[in-house]
Amino acid sequence: MGIPSKNGPFLFMNSWFMILVSGIVGTAAMTLFLLIPRWAGWAHVDVIRAGGALVIGGIGRGSFAVGMGIHIALGIIFSFVYATFLHLSSLPFNALTGLLLGSLHGVVVMLLVSIVIMEHHPIARYHERGPATGLAQLAAHMIYGFSMGLIMGISRS
Repeated sequence: MGIPSKNGPFLFMNSWFMILVSGIVGTAAMTLFLLIPRWAGWAHVDVIRAGGALVIGGIGRGSFAVGMGIHIALGIIFSFVYATFLHLSSLPFNALTGLLLGSLHGVVVMLLVSIVIMEHHPIARYHERGPATGLAQLAAHMIYGFSMGLIMGISRS
């Protein structure tokens, strides 16, 4: 039903809504960071469509929608993962701890994107993405964590 807490039987009884909101805000900030360079023509970072294409097996009209759905769902899920980790470690959930977790998360995702998408994606055009794609993932996750932590810090003050 919930995760045990030092302050009562369930961790998220009073804060689950703010964790959800922070996850949505963090995901929105991260998504804008990933989409604006492509829209502006600065870079060809296309990890949302690449993830969707990986799931549906090809690029089509549905690959972006599927990728975005996965991206949003994981953004919300990871907000609860971050909150649980910080709760269990007794660290506060604020902009700094969010940034630190986002950095760790970003390094893992950067490596996964480099291996799974850039090397083993079934669609050849994703093999030619340079280091900017991995670095964009790292920066995007840092923005995600910072945004989430900022919202959580403000909600608890």
